Amino acid sequence: MPRANNDPRALRSRAAALTAATELLTEGGPERVTHAAVAERAGMGRATVYRHWPDVPSLLLDTLAIGAHPVLTLDDGPLHDQLVTQMQQQADWLNQPVSASVIATVIERAERDDDIRGIREEMFGRADERFTDALTAAVARGELRPGTEKHARELISHILGPLLFQRFMLGAHLGRDTVADTVDAALAPWQPGT
Repeated sequence: MPRANNDPRALRSRAAALTAATELLTEGGPERVTHAAVAERAGMGRATVYRHWPDVPSLLLDTLAIGAHPVLTLDDGPLHDQLVTQMQQQADWLNQPVSASVIATVIERAERDDDIRGIREEMFGRADERFTDALTAAVARGELRPGTEKHARELISHILGPLLFQRFMLGAHLGRDTVADTVDAALAPWQPGT
């Protein structure tokens, strides 16, 4: 991990290096993210990149971390509306080329790297904790049947799974109608009276 440095020049060079590393990750995967390639792309010396990240794994970790987006950050508002809004924001990110590189790298490397596993947990693993709280609140408001909150992981899988499949396996662009239809289909079995 990089050392903390609040010098404006260091902050600018770090930001430029991370932008370059993200571009390289998008263009060619994690193998393209090297000190030399980042330095060349960012127009800086390799020593500058090494000062921020002494090794390639720490450089890649920070590159992935800035590209990672947590799945859900819900509040106490109406669940359906929040899910559509948040899943559309997620879909907007998934529609960008960098998302495929970030997700593929995180999934592949999380199997053997604890730091990358932490990024995966931030992106996907903790969603069910936050989602359980939101489901509990939705049940209390009468939006969903009692007991729905016990199925948080299943429910988020029925929303995010189809979106990931459509985007990365079918190459579909995820628009608002696709997102809203996916949320509706996932919530339908949990509506009161069903």
